[in-house]
Amino acid sequence: MLKHVCLVIALLAFTVDSFAQKTAKESITGIVKTTDGYPSEFISVVLKNTSYGDITNAEGKFKIEAPEGDYTMVVYSIFAHRKEFPITVKAGTSNYFPDISIIENKNQLNEVVVTGQFTPQSLRNSIYKVRVINSQQIEQRAAINIQGVLNTEIGIRLSNDMALGETDFELMGMSGNNVKVLIDGVPVIDRLAAKQSLSQIDINTVDRIEIIEGPMSVIYGTDALAGVINVITKNGKLEDGKRLAVGARVQEESVGREYSFLTGEGNHNQSVNAQYTLDNGLYAGGSFTRNDFGGWQGDSTGRKKQWQPKEQYLLGGQLGYAKQNYNIAYRLDYLNENLLTEADVNPITNKTSDKEFIVNRYTHQLQGEWKASNNFSLSAAASYQDYTRRTRTTMIDLNTGKKELSLEAGAQDETNFNAWFGRVMGVWKVSNQLVLQPGVEFQSDEGTGDRIAGSHRINNTALFLSAEYTPVNWLSIRPGVRSSFNSAYDAPWAVPALNLKARVTGDIDLRLSYARGFRSPTLQELYYTFHDSNHHIDGNPDLKAEYSNSYMASVAWRSLHDGNIRLTTTLTGFYNDFRDRISLVESLTEVGANTYYNIDKFRTLGLTLENNFYWKSLRASLNVSYLGRYNSFYESEVYQDEEMDKFRYSPEVALNLTYDWAKVATFNVFYKFTGQRKEFMFDDNKKMGLLGLDSYNWADITVTRKIVKGLMGSGGVRNLFDITTIRNTSSGGAHSGGTGSSQLACGRSYFVGLTYNFQQ
Repeated sequence: MLKHVCLVIALLAFTVDSFAQKTAKESITGIVKTTDGYPSEFISVVLKNTSYGDITNAEGKFKIEAPEGDYTMVVYSIFAHRKEFPITVKAGTSNYFPDISIIENKNQLNEVVVTGQFTPQSLRNSIYKVRVINSQQIEQRAAINIQGVLNTEIGIRLSNDMALGETDFELMGMSGNNVKVLIDGVPVIDRLAAKQSLSQIDINTVDRIEIIEGPMSVIYGTDALAGVINVITKNGKLEDGKRLAVGARVQEESVGREYSFLTGEGNHNQSVNAQYTLDNGLYAGGSFTRNDFGGWQGDSTGRKKQWQPKEQYLLGGQLGYAKQNYNIAYRLDYLNENLLTEADVNPITNKTSDKEFIVNRYTHQLQGEWKASNNFSLSAAASYQDYTRRTRTTMIDLNTGKKELSLEAGAQDETNFNAWFGRVMGVWKVSNQLVLQPGVEFQSDEGTGDRIAGSHRINNTALFLSAEYTPVNWLSIRPGVRSSFNSAYDAPWAVPALNLKARVTGDIDLRLSYARGFRSPTLQELYYTFHDSNHHIDGNPDLKAEYSNSYMASVAWRSLHDGNIRLTTTLTGFYNDFRDRISLVESLTEVGANTYYNIDKFRTLGLTLENNFYWKSLRASLNVSYLGRYNSFYESEVYQDEEMDKFRYSPEVALNLTYDWAKVATFNVFYKFTGQRKEFMFDDNKKMGLLGLDSYNWADITVTRKIVKGLMGSGGVRNLFDITTIRNTSSGGAHSGGTGSSQLACGRSYFVGLTYNFQQ
């Protein structure tokens, strides 16, 4: 009997000991970081199919207690892509995982940016103040061109040229010729000072748009005085094991009250695209888009329209090869654009004319990256662009139907611009505190045509060096300098910049910057010649570059930041001083003769307050700006008694709301108030007065809905307040001028669209 009792006791002891060993818990610790190495808080870390887990703190740390064994660790958040990987928990050892890296998704404020960065950085950790319009926001706007995306952005003003069918813009109070437009980091050539290239980019190939306000001349050279707009296209390489992707889009839109189905009146957009990725790293893709704008009759009668019809065909292709430490990709984009101006019929002869502006643009790009080691990498970009714009005027006899080319002066014209570009940059991590970025850049521009005196090529070579020094983990300092050598004018021998970013607290970031910017004279300003009965314009080959000194301070405060709610407030102040500004000046000795000179100076200053808010399915932003533009007559002795203000100020307010109603639709409101802006200038009677544009309100409402898997529908209203023209106002006593109006839009429009995407 005693023997049996002892056996039972022994068995019970063994069972209890075994159970204790099985349920004894080991510590699992680690740190979760963003792609750029910063701690990431509020990230869930769990062991799959168990109750063991934790949430990271402000230092990115977590701690889990679990029995030894094999598990799958899952790292996820509503603000990051899910990550799973196997782990083994061992008894008596350190189960420590120090470098768990996550990729933040595009629904949160810390998305990755590349413009001006040594390596891709999260938005919060960028040393520059960067504004991002991501693919989701572009989709929610249902835009058919980039102007439709930028139209309600704070600090950006658009202006339309109805005769040429072009749209220019301002950034920080400076015109488009002071803003560098890039596609995947490569500069885009433009015919004149206006940035018509923005309207010639296929919106269906755009992944996101990154905007940096303030001079970026150290990295990007000329034209980047006011800032940079970098259009990032979609990568043809598919991820997550996908091999094939096919997409299509159709969108129909009225132009005011004018519309006909699929062609003619209205806006008609059709697009298709495809990508294919092989297991060996090779990938390819292509796209085709047709934009057909039927023009707008407005108040005009007969054949003549207030806005001219324009048709675009955009074709693109990409071929690339990517491996773990290097990638290379070639891209070709082609544009054919035809803007038609129809004249009224002569009632006496029953004859009329058509004038066409025909554009052909070819853009070749070759880009590559090589990560030689953990401490050194190289990137290179090269492009060749060919731009041709032809004017073709046709006389039409409506009695006989006969058509023939016009022989009048200026009726037939062709201008060609081509540009070679190359840039090589290295990133060398000297130590944990110091990173260097040396680079060399070459650009060669040539222009020929009936309105350019001779054939001219401008070559520019530049060397630049930037460094980022992080003496402590909360402070980053980035000095930089660029030196240029130009074949046509005296380029600045040194263009410096200094940027500082400090993490004051865990929720407050401070950015300070000084930068010197410059803008090279364009081929038009150097060599343009145009003489007819109404114009007498000549370029000036003796021009020198414009330059600026710019100062900016920005404070970002993440006042709310947890898993369900986020609020970030950013206050920014800036001051820009521009000198040797190139202006078209009328001759004092020859009536009607004009040429370009470095005579003007210009200044802008302002404040912006930006608020970005996330709560569950709601995303909202409320942004306010107050911008002052310098009065160029203020210091003139001739006008000292006019009691002029040194700066003329104008406000802007932008409100964006997005609500994702699960299983129903996503609702979006984009609103912007653009304040009145007046400046001292001469009216048509050569008298000075305070002239400008009235304030106006603009709003778009869009709805997007998933119909079935892969198929998305969209619809909405543009220009809710039915704006067509903005009143030109004048004020002042004896010097006041008349009033008129400027064309802004075609009135309230409606649209519907379908987008289909398939992947496998």
